[in-house]
Amino acid sequence: MAAWSVADKVILCLSTAALCEVVVEWAMNPPHTMIGVVGAMLLCVALALLPWRGQAAAWMILVTALVGNLTICVDASGPGSTWGLLLAMVVLGRRARITECVASIGLVMASVTYATLARPEIMGYAVPSGIINFGIGLLCAYLVGMSILHRERQRTQREARHQLERARLQLLTSTSLHDSVSGNLSRILVTAERARRDHPEVYALCDMERIVGYAADALRETHRTVDMIHGDDPVEGTECFALLPAVRAVATSADRRLHGLGYDGESVVRGECDCRLDDRGYAFIALLREIYANIEHHCDPKRSAYHVLIRFTRNSVIMSQSNGLGTSDQWLAPPASGRGLTLHDEQIKGFGGTVRAGTSGGRWWVFGELPLHS
Repeated sequence: MAAWSVADKVILCLSTAALCEVVVEWAMNPPHTMIGVVGAMLLCVALALLPWRGQAAAWMILVTALVGNLTICVDASGPGSTWGLLLAMVVLGRRARITECVASIGLVMASVTYATLARPEIMGYAVPSGIINFGIGLLCAYLVGMSILHRERQRTQREARHQLERARLQLLTSTSLHDSVSGNLSRILVTAERARRDHPEVYALCDMERIVGYAADALRETHRTVDMIHGDDPVEGTECFALLPAVRAVATSADRRLHGLGYDGESVVRGECDCRLDDRGYAFIALLREIYANIEHHCDPKRSAYHVLIRFTRNSVIMSQSNGLGTSDQWLAPPASGRGLTLHDEQIKGFGGTVRAGTSGGRWWVFGELPLHS
Protein backbone atom coordinates (compact mmCIF):
# COMPACT_ATOMS: atom_id res chain seq x y z
CA MET A 1 0.00 0.00 0.00
CA ALA A 2 1.64 3.18 -1.19
CA ALA A 3 -0.24 5.62 1.01
CA TRP A 4 -2.48 5.05 4.02
CA SER A 5 -5.69 7.05 3.86
CA VAL A 6 -7.97 7.62 6.84
CA ALA A 7 -10.26 4.83 5.60
CA ASP A 8 -7.30 2.44 5.35
CA LYS A 9 -6.32 3.19 8.93
CA VAL A 10 -9.88 2.67 10.15
CA ILE A 11 -10.08 -0.69 8.35
CA LEU A 12 -6.74 -1.65 9.91
CA CYS A 13 -8.06 -0.90 13.40
CA LEU A 14 -11.39 -2.69 12.82
CA SER A 15 -9.74 -5.75 11.28
CA THR A 16 -7.36 -5.92 14.24
CA ALA A 17 -10.32 -5.78 16.64
CA ALA A 18 -12.18 -8.43 14.64
CA LEU A 19 -9.07 -10.64 14.64
CA CYS A 20 -8.79 -10.33 18.42
CA GLU A 21 -12.50 -11.22 18.76
CA VAL A 22 -12.03 -14.31 16.56
CA VAL A 23 -9.02 -15.48 18.59
CA VAL A 24 -10.94 -15.06 21.85
CA GLU A 25 -13.94 -17.00 20.48
CA TRP A 26 -11.59 -19.70 19.18
CA ALA A 27 -10.11 -20.09 22.67
CA MET A 28 -13.54 -20.15 24.36
CA ASN A 29 -15.27 -22.40 21.81
CA PRO A 30 -12.63 -24.34 19.85
CA PRO A 31 -13.68 -26.30 16.74
CA HIS A 32 -13.87 -30.08 17.05
CA THR A 33 -13.10 -31.13 13.48
CA MET A 34 -10.30 -30.51 11.01
CA ILE A 35 -12.69 -28.55 8.79
CA GLY A 36 -13.49 -26.20 11.67
CA VAL A 37 -9.80 -25.74 12.57
CA VAL A 38 -8.82 -24.97 8.96
CA GLY A 39 -11.75 -22.56 8.62
CA ALA A 40 -10.78 -20.71 11.81
CA MET A 41 -7.16 -20.47 10.66
CA LEU A 42 -8.16 -19.12 7.24
CA LEU A 43 -10.46 -16.58 8.88
CA CYS A 44 -7.60 -15.30 11.08
CA VAL A 45 -5.23 -15.08 8.11
CA ALA A 46 -7.81 -13.26 6.00
CA LEU A 47 -8.50 -10.70 8.74
CA ALA A 48 -4.77 -10.14 9.20
CA LEU A 49 -4.29 -9.55 5.46
CA LEU A 50 -7.42 -7.44 4.95
CA PRO A 51 -5.74 -3.99 5.26
CA TRP A 52 -3.06 -4.95 2.69
CA ARG A 53 -4.79 -7.40 0.34
CA GLY A 54 -8.28 -6.00 0.43
CA GLN A 55 -10.19 -7.80 -2.34
CA ALA A 56 -8.42 -11.17 -2.03
CA ALA A 57 -8.71 -11.19 1.77
CA ALA A 58 -12.38 -10.13 1.61
CA TRP A 59 -13.23 -13.01 -0.72
CA MET A 60 -11.28 -15.37 1.53
CA ILE A 61 -13.48 -14.29 4.43
CA LEU A 62 -16.62 -14.81 2.31
CA VAL A 63 -15.54 -18.29 1.20
CA THR A 64 -14.59 -19.23 4.77
CA ALA A 65 -17.98 -18.09 6.07
CA LEU A 66 -19.73 -19.86 3.19
CA VAL A 67 -17.98 -23.17 3.93
CA GLY A 68 -18.59 -22.75 7.65
CA ASN A 69 -22.32 -22.26 7.11
CA LEU A 70 -22.59 -25.21 4.73
CA THR A 71 -20.76 -27.52 7.16
CA ILE A 72 -22.63 -26.41 10.26
CA CYS A 73 -24.11 -29.86 10.65
CA VAL A 74 -20.58 -31.33 10.78
CA ASP A 75 -19.04 -28.85 13.25
CA ALA A 76 -21.06 -25.98 14.73
CA SER A 77 -18.28 -24.85 17.08
CA GLY A 78 -15.48 -22.37 16.44
CA PRO A 79 -15.33 -18.58 16.05
CA GLY A 80 -18.10 -16.67 14.27
CA SER A 81 -17.50 -14.72 11.07
CA THR A 82 -20.12 -11.97 11.37
CA TRP A 83 -17.72 -9.07 11.97
CA GLY A 84 -15.35 -10.37 9.33
CA LEU A 85 -18.21 -10.52 6.82
CA LEU A 86 -19.20 -6.93 7.52
CA LEU A 87 -15.62 -5.72 7.07
CA ALA A 88 -15.29 -7.76 3.89
CA MET A 89 -18.41 -6.10 2.46
CA VAL A 90 -16.99 -2.65 3.28
CA VAL A 91 -13.76 -3.52 1.46
CA LEU A 92 -15.64 -4.88 -1.55
CA GLY A 93 -17.84 -1.78 -1.55
CA ARG A 94 -14.74 0.35 -2.18
CA ARG A 95 -14.54 -1.31 -5.60
CA ALA A 96 -18.23 -0.58 -6.40
CA ARG A 97 -18.86 -3.49 -8.76
CA ILE A 98 -22.56 -4.40 -8.94
CA THR A 99 -22.01 -8.01 -10.04
CA GLU A 100 -19.56 -8.53 -7.19
CA CYS A 101 -22.05 -7.03 -4.74
CA VAL A 102 -24.92 -9.25 -5.93
CA ALA A 103 -22.76 -12.38 -5.99
CA SER A 104 -21.23 -11.87 -2.55
CA ILE A 105 -24.48 -10.97 -0.77
CA GLY A 106 -26.40 -13.71 -2.62
CA LEU A 107 -23.92 -16.45 -1.70
CA VAL A 108 -23.74 -15.39 1.92
CA MET A 109 -27.53 -15.11 2.24
CA ALA A 110 -27.99 -18.54 0.67
CA SER A 111 -25.50 -20.15 3.05
CA VAL A 112 -26.96 -18.37 6.09
CA THR A 113 -30.46 -19.47 5.10
CA TYR A 114 -29.31 -23.08 4.79
CA ALA A 115 -27.49 -22.93 8.15
CA THR A 116 -30.50 -21.34 9.85
CA LEU A 117 -32.87 -24.00 8.52
CA ALA A 118 -30.45 -26.79 9.45
CA ARG A 119 -29.46 -25.59 12.92
CA PRO A 120 -31.79 -22.77 14.02
CA GLU A 121 -30.71 -23.10 17.66
CA ILE A 122 -27.11 -22.32 16.66
CA MET A 123 -27.67 -19.52 14.13
CA GLY A 124 -30.34 -17.69 16.16
CA TYR A 125 -31.97 -15.97 13.15
CA ALA A 126 -35.74 -15.82 12.72
CA VAL A 127 -37.07 -16.99 9.36
CA PRO A 128 -37.43 -14.93 7.28
CA SER A 129 -37.19 -11.61 9.17
CA GLY A 130 -33.84 -12.32 10.87
CA ILE A 131 -32.20 -13.43 7.64
CA ILE A 132 -33.58 -10.38 5.79
CA ASN A 133 -32.20 -8.06 8.48
CA PHE A 134 -28.82 -9.77 8.20
CA GLY A 135 -28.86 -9.21 4.44
CA ILE A 136 -29.77 -5.56 4.95
CA GLY A 137 -26.77 -5.26 7.29
CA LEU A 138 -24.47 -6.70 4.60
CA LEU A 139 -25.92 -4.29 2.03
CA CYS A 140 -25.43 -1.33 4.37
CA ALA A 141 -21.79 -2.35 4.91
CA TYR A 142 -21.32 -2.51 1.14
CA LEU A 143 -22.87 0.95 0.77
CA VAL A 144 -20.46 2.28 3.42
CA GLY A 145 -17.62 1.01 1.26
CA MET A 146 -19.14 2.73 -1.78
CA SER A 147 -19.41 6.03 0.14
CA ILE A 148 -15.73 5.75 1.09
CA LEU A 149 -14.88 5.21 -2.57
CA HIS A 150 -16.95 8.26 -3.54
CA ARG A 151 -15.18 10.47 -1.00
CA GLU A 152 -11.78 9.22 -2.13
CA ARG A 153 -12.64 10.02 -5.73
CA GLN A 154 -13.78 13.50 -4.70
CA ARG A 155 -10.51 14.06 -2.86
CA THR A 156 -8.53 12.86 -5.88
CA GLN A 157 -10.47 15.23 -8.12
CA ARG A 158 -9.82 18.14 -5.74
CA GLU A 159 -6.12 17.35 -5.74
CA ALA A 160 -6.12 17.17 -9.53
CA ARG A 161 -7.89 20.55 -9.76
CA HIS A 162 -5.41 21.99 -7.28
CA GLN A 163 -2.49 20.74 -9.36
CA LEU A 164 -4.01 22.17 -12.51
CA GLU A 165 -4.54 25.52 -10.80
CA ARG A 166 -0.97 25.46 -9.53
CA ALA A 167 0.31 24.66 -13.03
CA ARG A 168 -1.74 27.55 -14.43
CA LEU A 169 -0.32 29.91 -11.80
CA GLN A 170 3.21 28.71 -12.58
CA LEU A 171 2.60 29.35 -16.26
CA LEU A 172 1.31 32.87 -15.56
CA THR A 173 4.27 33.58 -13.27
CA SER A 174 6.84 32.34 -15.75
CA THR A 175 5.15 34.27 -18.56
CA SER A 176 5.15 37.46 -16.50
CA LEU A 177 8.83 37.04 -15.61
CA HIS A 178 9.76 36.35 -19.20
CA ASP A 179 7.73 39.19 -20.70
CA SER A 180 8.63 41.88 -18.16
CA VAL A 181 11.94 41.20 -16.40
CA SER A 182 13.61 39.19 -19.15
CA GLY A 183 12.39 41.57 -21.82
CA ASN A 184 13.65 44.68 -20.02
CA LEU A 185 17.03 43.07 -19.27
CA SER A 186 17.38 42.15 -22.93
CA ARG A 187 16.62 45.75 -23.92
CA ILE A 188 19.30 46.97 -21.48
CA LEU A 189 21.85 44.67 -23.08
CA VAL A 190 20.86 45.74 -26.60
CA THR A 191 21.02 49.43 -25.65
CA ALA A 192 24.43 48.94 -24.03
CA GLU A 193 25.73 47.17 -27.13
CA ARG A 194 24.56 50.06 -29.29
CA ALA A 195 26.30 52.52 -26.97
CA ARG A 196 29.53 50.48 -27.14
CA ARG A 197 29.38 50.47 -30.93
CA ASP A 198 28.33 54.09 -31.48
CA HIS A 199 29.97 55.83 -28.51
CA PRO A 200 32.85 53.68 -27.22
CA GLU A 201 34.40 56.53 -25.22
CA VAL A 202 31.16 57.16 -23.32
CA TYR A 203 30.74 53.40 -22.85
CA ALA A 204 34.15 53.14 -21.19
CA LEU A 205 33.75 56.36 -19.19
CA CYS A 206 30.47 55.23 -17.65
CA ASP A 207 31.85 51.77 -16.84
CA MET A 208 29.07 50.21 -18.87
CA GLU A 209 30.90 46.89 -18.96
CA ARG A 210 30.05 46.29 -15.31
CA ILE A 211 26.40 47.17 -15.90
CA VAL A 212 26.31 44.77 -18.86
CA GLY A 213 27.76 42.03 -16.63
CA TYR A 214 25.10 42.62 -13.99
CA ALA A 215 22.34 42.58 -16.61
CA ALA A 216 23.69 39.44 -18.26
CA ASP A 217 23.87 37.59 -14.91
CA ALA A 218 20.37 38.75 -14.01
CA LEU A 219 19.07 37.63 -17.41
CA ARG A 220 20.58 34.16 -17.02
CA GLU A 221 19.14 33.82 -13.51
CA THR A 222 15.76 34.99 -14.77
CA HIS A 223 15.79 32.41 -17.57
CA ARG A 224 16.80 29.69 -15.12
CA THR A 225 13.99 30.72 -12.80
CA VAL A 226 11.49 30.66 -15.66
CA ASP A 227 12.68 27.17 -16.63
CA MET A 228 12.31 25.95 -13.04
CA ILE A 229 8.81 27.40 -12.69
CA HIS A 230 7.66 26.17 -16.07
CA GLY A 231 9.27 22.77 -15.63
CA ASP A 232 11.54 22.94 -18.71
CA ASP A 233 15.30 22.61 -19.06
CA PRO A 234 16.63 23.52 -22.49
CA VAL A 235 19.93 21.73 -21.87
CA GLU A 236 19.82 18.56 -19.83
CA GLY A 237 16.27 17.49 -19.09
CA THR A 238 15.51 17.72 -15.39
CA GLU A 239 18.93 18.88 -14.15
CA CYS A 240 17.59 22.36 -13.38
CA PHE A 241 15.56 20.75 -10.60
CA ALA A 242 18.67 19.31 -8.94
CA LEU A 243 20.34 21.02 -5.99
CA LEU A 244 23.98 20.49 -6.96
CA PRO A 245 23.86 22.19 -10.41
CA ALA A 246 21.91 25.09 -8.90
CA VAL A 247 24.53 25.60 -6.18
CA ARG A 248 27.34 25.45 -8.73
CA ALA A 249 25.57 27.99 -10.93
CA VAL A 250 25.13 30.42 -8.02
CA ALA A 251 28.78 30.03 -6.95
CA THR A 252 30.09 30.47 -10.51
CA SER A 253 27.94 33.55 -11.13
CA ALA A 254 28.96 35.12 -7.82
CA ASP A 255 32.68 34.48 -8.45
CA ARG A 256 32.41 36.07 -11.86
CA ARG A 257 30.68 39.13 -10.41
CA LEU A 258 33.16 39.51 -7.52
CA HIS A 259 36.19 39.05 -9.79
CA GLY A 260 34.77 41.76 -12.03
CA LEU A 261 34.67 44.07 -9.01
CA GLY A 262 38.34 43.39 -8.25
CA TYR A 263 37.96 40.77 -5.53
CA ASP A 264 40.49 37.98 -5.18
CA GLY A 265 39.11 34.61 -4.09
CA GLU A 266 37.34 31.48 -5.20
CA SER A 267 34.41 29.20 -4.49
CA VAL A 268 34.95 25.45 -4.36
CA VAL A 269 32.11 22.92 -4.58
CA ARG A 270 32.96 19.35 -3.61
CA GLY A 271 31.04 16.10 -3.33
CA GLU A 272 28.10 14.64 -5.17
CA CYS A 273 24.38 15.02 -4.56
CA ASP A 274 21.29 13.82 -6.43
CA CYS A 275 18.75 15.66 -4.29
CA ARG A 276 16.05 17.69 -5.98
CA LEU A 277 15.72 21.43 -5.54
CA ASP A 278 13.02 21.60 -2.85
CA ASP A 279 12.33 24.10 -0.06
CA ARG A 280 15.53 23.06 1.71
CA GLY A 281 17.56 23.69 -1.41
CA TYR A 282 16.01 27.11 -1.93
CA ALA A 283 16.79 27.99 1.70
CA PHE A 284 20.44 27.01 1.24
CA ILE A 285 20.75 28.92 -2.03
CA ALA A 286 19.22 32.00 -0.37
CA LEU A 287 21.86 31.72 2.40
CA LEU A 288 24.57 31.35 -0.24
CA ARG A 289 23.43 34.50 -2.03
CA GLU A 290 23.44 36.37 1.28
CA ILE A 291 27.03 35.23 1.89
CA TYR A 292 28.20 36.58 -1.47
CA ALA A 293 26.27 39.82 -0.95
CA ASN A 294 28.01 40.27 2.43
CA ILE A 295 31.41 39.76 0.78
CA GLU A 296 30.63 42.49 -1.72
CA HIS A 297 29.29 44.86 0.93
CA HIS A 298 31.73 44.34 3.81
CA CYS A 299 34.99 43.06 2.35
CA ASP A 300 37.54 45.52 0.91
CA PRO A 301 38.92 43.95 -2.30
CA LYS A 302 42.19 45.88 -1.92
CA ARG A 303 43.04 44.48 1.51
CA SER A 304 41.55 41.01 1.75
CA ALA A 305 40.47 37.96 -0.22
CA TYR A 306 37.55 35.62 0.22
CA HIS A 307 37.18 31.85 0.22
CA VAL A 308 33.98 29.80 -0.01
CA LEU A 309 33.91 26.02 0.40
CA ILE A 310 30.69 24.06 -0.23
CA ARG A 311 30.84 20.36 0.53
CA PHE A 312 28.10 17.83 -0.12
CA THR A 313 28.08 14.76 2.10
CA ARG A 314 25.72 11.82 2.11
CA ASN A 315 23.20 13.43 4.44
CA SER A 316 23.96 17.17 4.47
CA VAL A 317 25.49 20.13 2.68
CA ILE A 318 28.11 22.17 4.53
CA MET A 319 29.20 25.70 3.67
CA SER A 320 32.16 27.64 5.12
CA GLN A 321 33.22 31.14 4.10
CA SER A 322 35.94 33.47 5.29
CA ASN A 323 37.43 36.80 4.31
CA GLY A 324 39.85 39.33 5.77
CA LEU A 325 38.78 42.27 7.90
CA GLY A 326 41.37 44.81 6.73
CA THR A 327 40.23 47.95 4.93
CA SER A 328 41.98 50.71 3.03
CA ASP A 329 41.47 54.45 3.44
CA GLN A 330 39.41 54.59 0.25
CA TRP A 331 37.01 51.87 1.41
CA LEU A 332 33.52 53.06 2.17
CA ALA A 333 31.26 50.34 3.55
CA PRO A 334 27.61 50.57 2.50
CA PRO A 335 24.92 50.65 5.20
CA ALA A 336 23.79 47.24 6.48
CA SER A 337 20.81 46.05 8.47
CA GLY A 338 22.71 43.39 10.40
CA ARG A 339 19.70 41.11 10.10
CA GLY A 340 20.51 39.17 6.92
CA LEU A 341 22.32 36.19 8.44
CA THR A 342 19.95 36.13 11.40
CA LEU A 343 16.93 35.79 9.15
CA HIS A 344 18.58 33.05 7.11
CA ASP A 345 19.65 31.30 10.30
CA GLU A 346 16.02 31.13 11.40
CA GLN A 347 15.02 29.65 8.04
CA ILE A 348 17.84 27.09 8.06
CA LYS A 349 17.03 26.09 11.64
CA GLY A 350 13.47 25.39 10.53
CA PHE A 351 14.90 22.54 8.44
CA GLY A 352 17.12 21.22 11.22
CA GLY A 353 20.28 23.06 10.15
CA THR A 354 22.49 25.69 11.72
CA VAL A 355 24.34 28.89 10.80
CA ARG A 356 27.20 30.35 12.86
CA ALA A 357 29.35 33.42 12.26
CA GLY A 358 32.17 35.27 14.03
CA THR A 359 35.73 36.54 13.80
CA SER A 360 38.97 34.68 14.42
CA GLY A 361 42.59 35.53 13.62
CA GLY A 362 41.71 38.75 11.86
CA ARG A 363 39.20 37.07 9.55
CA TRP A 364 35.44 36.94 9.34
CA TRP A 365 33.96 33.46 9.02
CA VAL A 366 30.54 31.92 8.45
CA PHE A 367 29.64 28.26 8.83
CA GLY A 368 26.37 26.69 7.73
CA GLU A 369 25.09 23.12 7.64
CA LEU A 370 21.77 21.86 6.30
CA PRO A 371 20.47 18.28 6.38
CA LEU A 372 19.43 17.11 2.93
CA HIS A 373 16.60 14.94 4.27
CA SER A 374 13.96 15.46 6.94
